[in-house]
Amino acid sequence: MLKIGITGTIASGKTSVSILLRRRGFTVFNSDNYAKMATHKGNPCYEKLIAILSEDVIDASGDIDRKKMADCIFSDEEKRKAVNAVVHPYVKEGMYKFFENHKTEKFVFAEVPLLFEANMVNDFDKILVVTCTKDTAIKRMMEDRDYTQQQAFARYASQLDPVYQKQQADTVIENDGDLKELDAAINRYVGSLRKELRNGAQK
Repeated sequence: MLKIGITGTIASGKTSVSILLRRRGFTVFNSDNYAKMATHKGNPCYEKLIAILSEDVIDASGDIDRKKMADCIFSDEEKRKAVNAVVHPYVKEGMYKFFENHKTEKFVFAEVPLLFEANMVNDFDKILVVTCTKDTAIKRMMEDRDYTQQQAFARYASQLDPVYQKQQADTVIENDGDLKELDAAINRYVGSLRKELRNGAQK
């Protein structure tokens, strides 16, 4: 089994890549969806997160409001590190259970936006970085996430250096076009993986 990590720059289309891979029959672990479970009341992480963030982030249902949590840690580095120290190990444990449940498959993907920040490079055989230009990212954040221009610029500036991310990748997909162009890029990428697998089997 080849374990492939999907990560990349903000608003680059990582989730779109995951969707297109699933449409081709591949298995993809979504770390964000798994991390959401940590914010639900009754989860082992819940009380630890409340201790860090205070009860102000609890919503009407008793769960942690993820937007309030994001706003809380965005401008507070100590809280951000403390939250990540709780959530990242939980997600990593879930990811490895996922890998074990799909160990008979040739390729297994995991979408992990904070892959580098969580020091998870060595958990994968290959890293796929999805990226786009700053202008594209700002436009998408404003259109798709209702960010103001100021908020979008702040989010973009807070991420890990895009150049560094690309340097760490085995493959980079530049996603500044439409979905059709991205779909074609995924076709090429999947073709290269299958070719590599065939060449490896012939050795």
